[in-house]
Amino acid sequence: MVLLVGACSSDKPGCVSVEGEIQHLGRSAICLSYYVGEHVLAYDTLYSNESGFFRFEVTGTDEINPITLYFQDFNYWTTIFAKGGDIIRITGDIELVDLLTITGGPVNDDLTRFKQDIHELYVERQRIIDGKYQQGGETVEVRLAEINLALKRKAKEFILEHPASFASLVLIQDFFYQDYDPNTGELLHLLEGEAKNNHLAERLEQGMAAW
Repeated sequence: MVLLVGACSSDKPGCVSVEGEIQHLGRSAICLSYYVGEHVLAYDTLYSNESGFFRFEVTGTDEINPITLYFQDFNYWTTIFAKGGDIIRITGDIELVDLLTITGGPVNDDLTRFKQDIHELYVERQRIIDGKYQQGGETVEVRLAEINLALKRKAKEFILEHPASFASLVLIQDFFYQDYDPNTGELLHLLEGEAKNNHLAERLEQGMAAW
């Protein structure tokens, strides 16, 4: 199914075009949230077909903004980052939703490279969450804590190596800010250029003030 929002069409340079094919999704409702202005969120719904294929287009913005896709009654979700003119492709397995391959636009490409780096850690973490962990000498709780710490280390390494990447800001949000980690402010201050001067960075700074 193709969803056109806000009179957007693929021949308009301000459109964001998204196409996906996700294993184990099947025919399912997909809810979208996306920005139509600096502070205005819009919501829409589309359906994937039996093979998990879907396509939609929305009117983009001049700045990079998130588009969040909610799957299977909001039990799974993923976020892509795009501005007008971007063409995005999503593939992977809904059962490993945090490892979906999202390509198109520098932010999604950078985040996909990071996902490839943490793939084994994430798969092991998901097995623990699903109750499929094969215990060795460690308890489930200890191993899960070790994996979460290793994921944070990987995220910090990426941020330090790519301070000007918007993807670094996303990793700060996902791995530090959402955990109320005291290192959040220090990492935000390391950012440069587009990663530092945007609405998401401002929202994180404002959110930290309320901690």
